[in-house]
Amino acid sequence: MQKTASWVAIWPPIALASLASIAKKKGPVRLLDGNVETITMEDLLKDIKEFAPDLIVINTGFPSIDVDMAAAKEIKNTFPKTKVLAFGVYFTLLEQQGLVDYPFLDFAIIGEPEDTFDEILSVLDDKTPDYGTIRGLAYKEDSGFQVTTKRTLIGDLDKIPFPDRGLLKKDRYKLPHNNKTFTLINSARGCPYPCIYCIVGPYYGKKLRSHSIDYVIDEIKECVNKYGIHEILFWEEIFTLDKDRVLSLCDAISKHNLSISWAATTRVDRLDEEIVSAMKNAGCYLLGLGIESGVQSILDNSKKKQNTADIKRAVKLCKKAGLKTMGHFIFGLPGETRETANQTIKFMSKLGLNYMQCYCAVPYPKTELGNLAKKNNWVRAEKWSQYDFGGESILHTDTMRPEDVSYFRRKAFRRFYFNPLFILRTLKETKIKRIFSLFKFAKWMNPKN
Repeated sequence: MQKTASWVAIWPPIALASLASIAKKKGPVRLLDGNVETITMEDLLKDIKEFAPDLIVINTGFPSIDVDMAAAKEIKNTFPKTKVLAFGVYFTLLEQQGLVDYPFLDFAIIGEPEDTFDEILSVLDDKTPDYGTIRGLAYKEDSGFQVTTKRTLIGDLDKIPFPDRGLLKKDRYKLPHNNKTFTLINSARGCPYPCIYCIVGPYYGKKLRSHSIDYVIDEIKECVNKYGIHEILFWEEIFTLDKDRVLSLCDAISKHNLSISWAATTRVDRLDEEIVSAMKNAGCYLLGLGIESGVQSILDNSKKKQNTADIKRAVKLCKKAGLKTMGHFIFGLPGETRETANQTIKFMSKLGLNYMQCYCAVPYPKTELGNLAKKNNWVRAEKWSQYDFGGESILHTDTMRPEDVSYFRRKAFRRFYFNPLFILRTLKETKIKRIFSLFKFAKWMNPKN
């Protein structure tokens, strides 16, 4: 469900691995990540024939929907009796509309997948399964796809089993900044902030829901002791949203002497000296910061609820604590102009970040930006797979053309990563193999206009 694009590296499919853990209660499971495994369609169909599954599950998203659904169609045509299920943000945001072009699917999960998936498995072998009683599900009937009642968000996240990382080729997943094998851990879900571009609310809800500290520690132990993975990326919206919880988690990591290095992401206004110090002492070395823009009016238009002073303060706090920083930026938000884009690039260059990542604003359905773009006829996309924050811009606002947004995004990358000081530091810290990957990245950054 990913494209490499500017990411350079591929993240492990933890959501799929979690569903695999649930499915193992019913029978044998195979997991294939086409992003890291070289396999032809012919070989895939042969593998499916030999394994003879009752259900095939596909995790998809907007960027990869065309490729994923082409594979799903081929599978269904070859094995018409095998049920095919898809899940992910694509179907959650589009629901029935997203299924129109894919009548070969048997199911699509709307929203958080775990409970819905478990209930599907419970009735899959019934002679006349009643899918209509399963909440959060789109399923096929003779009259077309039916969408059931929305499912309530999972209250107790601890009931979700650990992802079965043993099904993944762990050595294929490397962090882009240090080339180390890593995994993702999702210790919390949900975000209460009103940012107009974010899909977290529609998918995971506004309320913060967290795993218990014991659960997170046990999952880390499994990663280290069972799979030999010592590099962790906490993959959640705002790692430091609950200060008491993050301090307790850092304390637990330290007390258990877990031999891990880890990174996380957060908002710039949810940090203080106590938090960054505790994180550093617990093995954190990198903190991703949701900066988005260096222009206050753009932040305000996006309902980011932070100011540029917060940004500068957060970077200084991290530096003082010895944490590296990765700034995340979005170009093309409402009100963006060539002038504001250049201001953000200058702001970015002066912050003293160790790394940065930037994206083009995407008007996803069910977001305020999506509604605004639809109302003002800003969208310039011919298909859903172009809704890719790591791809080219599809927004033509009143103040910015898509080609300009894409240009400034690449300009930001070049200005930051081709800085002589950054290059010298990279040459000192990076292995030869990784340098070749950076050259590939540099080729991607060359503007098309």
